[in-house]
Amino acid sequence: MLILKEMKRIVLPQRVCSDSNGYSFFAEMHESISSAFSETIIIDFSLNGWFEANLSAILGSLLSKAQENFNNILFEKLPVKQREILSRNHFLASFGGEKLDDYNNTTIKYRRNRLTDDKLIHHFLSSDLLGKEEFPKLSSAAHKEIERSIFEIFSNAIIHGNCEFVYSCGQYFPRKTPPRIDFTIVDLGNTIKYNTNNFLKAKLSGKEAIEWAVVENHTTKPKEGNIPGGLGLKIISEFVKLNKGKLQIVSSDGFWELNKGVQISDSMKYEFPGTIVNIEFNLDDASFYYLTVEDIEDIKF
Repeated sequence: MLILKEMKRIVLPQRVCSDSNGYSFFAEMHESISSAFSETIIIDFSLNGWFEANLSAILGSLLSKAQENFNNILFEKLPVKQREILSRNHFLASFGGEKLDDYNNTTIKYRRNRLTDDKLIHHFLSSDLLGKEEFPKLSSAAHKEIERSIFEIFSNAIIHGNCEFVYSCGQYFPRKTPPRIDFTIVDLGNTIKYNTNNFLKAKLSGKEAIEWAVVENHTTKPKEGNIPGGLGLKIISEFVKLNKGKLQIVSSDGFWELNKGVQISDSMKYEFPGTIVNIEFNLDDASFYYLTVEDIEDIKF
């Protein structure tokens, strides 16, 4: 008897960017493949002309989850430009593809980390992200504190999300106006909506839950000594405001963004099965950043 293996085809849109449309696409993709078991999932790039490589973190998280359900992943009709960048950031290599050297030094490699990889995470945050020559100038103390703040996003993704892995990837866009680095962190654990409603005994929507969670000192995790249990966004939010950068959070059906100091939030049609944090750093910034006091307070320039 001949048995035909079932297939699911995910056709990427013409542009997949770090914006609400891009995140909605990934939430819809999850909806489409979440029930797949022992199938072939085809990621079809035939219509795609632009894929922001930092979003490899999101795509990789969903495909890794699909592999746990014994699904086979295939990439079809990858344009040369997309194939090259996804090989240079080592995304394709994680799914059986090729790995190329990043001779342009524009990628922050695709990674899947456990919290026990703390030394490795600190190292690549310090060298590959904050240590880039184009990154705004930081004092040693400011560098350490921003690094610690981003690491807290990793650790809280695992602690709050109750998951094993955190996915990350970044990309330097030197030709954009202004030039920027986008760095994306993803987990597929408990959503902010789930944790917040469970803690508050409430029925907040996804966007309402994120709005609650980003308020300083709001946390669903008990404090451990003097260590706060929130999302770890205080310092990075302050830096992004001064830097005229961007901070985005997606969880469940909620989308929240801090863009040049202005907050917006919205609801999405489909739910993302975890949390995405994307940080966009503006590189057209000649300021020098330092801490007003050395024991981790406000960032000034």
